[in-house]
Amino acid sequence: MPDSKTTNLKAQYAAKVTDDLEQNTAEQERIRAEIDALQARLTSLEQDRELLLGMSAALGDAASPQPADVPGPRRVRKAEKTTAPAKKAAPKAATSKKAAAATGEKGPAVTDLVLGHLSLQDEPRTAAEIAKALADAHPGRKISDNVVRTSAERLVARSKVERAKQGATVYYTATAHHASGATPAEREKAMA
Repeated sequence: MPDSKTTNLKAQYAAKVTDDLEQNTAEQERIRAEIDALQARLTSLEQDRELLLGMSAALGDAASPQPADVPGPRRVRKAEKTTAPAKKAAPKAATSKKAAAATGEKGPAVTDLVLGHLSLQDEPRTAAEIAKALADAHPGRKISDNVVRTSAERLVARSKVERAKQGATVYYTATAHHASGATPAEREKAMA
């Protein structure tokens, strides 16, 4: 028959291991969310760079760096698996921006759309909720969760939007100044 001290000790170890596993899982989720946010930011910067290089080439600016002169983005080995699709997506996005500029079609920036949407909301929204609402309001535009998340983070950096975290979920809300400062007509214009 097992000793009661041994049984008690085993139970304590089992509880500690279970607790450590839960903490480890939570930390992994937190770090994955950070990596996703950084990846979205990197993708946006790569797209901006491609667009700027194209604009520079179109202007014939000899002083600007050419694609061969500027080193490509640095990659961390562990992130290679997640960065491959972003690298493929950058030229497509830059091409569509160039095509829109060439045809004279210029819609509002996603950052403006995000701020306009959040200004109309009474409750915090996730990037996925914002992306869905914007995609519904602008069916001709492809608006991904990552682009919305990056835009919302830019607005957070500019103190136009506030970020709140509940567990692994991030919620965004327009600051009081931006939510109440816009007139109904301005809010409608922001959503158009």
